[in-house]
Amino acid sequence: MRLAFFDKLKQPRYSWWVDCLFLIVTLSALFFIMLGSRPLFVPDEGRYAEIAREMLASHDFITPHLNNITYFEKPALFYWLTAATIKMGGLNLWSVRSVNGILGLLGCLLTYAATRKLYDRATGLLAAFILATSVLYFLMTHMVSLDLPVTVFIAACLYAFLIASKTTNDNKRRYYMWGAAAASALAVLTKGLIGLLLPGLVVFVFLTFTNEWRNLKAYFLPSSLLIFLIIALPWHLLVGSRNPEFYYFYFIEQHFLRYTTKEIGHYQPVWFFIPVLLVGFFPWIIFLPQALWQALNTSWQRRKERSKEYFLFFWAVLIFVFFSFSKSKLIPYILPVFPPLAILTARYLAHLLKASTHKGLRCAASIISLIALTALSAAYFYTQQEALPDNQAAQFYLVLASLSLFIGALLAAISASKNKAGSLTYLIASMACFLLLALAAFPGVDNRTVKPLANIVKARLQPGDDVITYNQYFQDLPFYLERPVTILNWQNELTFGMRHQNTQDWMIGNKTFWQRFLSKRRVYVVISKEEFEKLKKRHPVNYFYVGGETINTVLISNRRFNR
Repeated sequence: MRLAFFDKLKQPRYSWWVDCLFLIVTLSALFFIMLGSRPLFVPDEGRYAEIAREMLASHDFITPHLNNITYFEKPALFYWLTAATIKMGGLNLWSVRSVNGILGLLGCLLTYAATRKLYDRATGLLAAFILATSVLYFLMTHMVSLDLPVTVFIAACLYAFLIASKTTNDNKRRYYMWGAAAASALAVLTKGLIGLLLPGLVVFVFLTFTNEWRNLKAYFLPSSLLIFLIIALPWHLLVGSRNPEFYYFYFIEQHFLRYTTKEIGHYQPVWFFIPVLLVGFFPWIIFLPQALWQALNTSWQRRKERSKEYFLFFWAVLIFVFFSFSKSKLIPYILPVFPPLAILTARYLAHLLKASTHKGLRCAASIISLIALTALSAAYFYTQQEALPDNQAAQFYLVLASLSLFIGALLAAISASKNKAGSLTYLIASMACFLLLALAAFPGVDNRTVKPLANIVKARLQPGDDVITYNQYFQDLPFYLERPVTILNWQNELTFGMRHQNTQDWMIGNKTFWQRFLSKRRVYVVISKEEFEKLKKRHPVNYFYVGGETINTVLISNRRFNR
């Protein structure tokens, strides 16, 4: 079979609907296969899945709760969506992850549509596949996380604005601007003010760069602002009316102080996102320098001729810089830079398909094959030396993933001179195989899940039994047990909620722990192996019955475990 799909895109019979159906089928296979096959990744997946579960169980869709404690770090839209999928599909891992799977697919379809509108069909399809097969975007479509949804909504906002700026029809421009306002509001309801700040920053710099402030009246700002407020404002007013403490914590601590101080959030150095981008945008990062050079290589006087490319460039750079200077950094924060980078890379590759030279494609494919070979060696030695839940399965899938990418990249390098479209198809297909096989390895690598212990407890749990997490909070445990747990000597992100409600029954200290453990009620305790060794040294009398263990954690009880 000749792998030259992109060669045929010039033929007029390929319609928008055919392209969209093709993307839906292929990317659904990429995003939804194995969606529920691995345990929740902690802490993030456990936290957000549990908040949605509690929201549905309590029927309180205004005030989010985590382990029965008010949780105001993020807005409610993602929890609403996840609660809806649980309601429709049941309480399972596939349901809670399907939100990001669907939104990830939507993000690729929007990228295709916007790129095709701005450029052409081949570039649109390439952009969708590049985005879908970049490492970080793929991973986030399989995670219960807010970063993928906010990325899709910010992308929808900026796509709509860019197309509106290129539209001469007033009615169409109005609808695009209204769409941009609605998407920005959804981004705010997903992850706070960055949903407005980041698109606003990009648009401000772009209008300044192109000197188009005089055309501001053409963007229907009053009606767009009204749409934004209608969508974004009601929840903020409702949750604030029920919880007066919400406004200071949410706007000051979680927005301003989280960005400007090291004490709140996750501090990392300013260069933190450079390696994240290099790995997260693999393998397309290999083409990015050439793509940027081709897009921006023009004189200052002719900059407006490349306004689309500069808009995409500002989008990526400004968001990257914004998060680089934040005192709080996590790996997925820069995911919103991936859509514009995917389009710029696709633009370069679409031009490469038409060019007479093939050296750039062959060189890049050769580099990717060498990286894949290095990854194969690293996977083999890693799984040989590390203590993992299933070393054999992890080694099998990781080695097979690296081998598939190596073979695909090698075939791409060999075929580049005769069939550049086929070469790109090899790269895309082998990267998809690599990602799926690497994902299949995850259960054999993940040594932080407590799902095996949760299954033991759930099979025996009776009304009145207590489940305690010892000196930490295993955030996936309540989701698996379908009930909050008692937490010993741990607060962290629950600290704020504890100040404003009575939590003494399930946020306890050592004295209460021993009162319960030595009582007649049955108590299950999930504890790290390190803490368990310390506990046995301090209390040599055999109080403890072991019911199960993982690599890092132990399940103990004050009663024998019945078979």
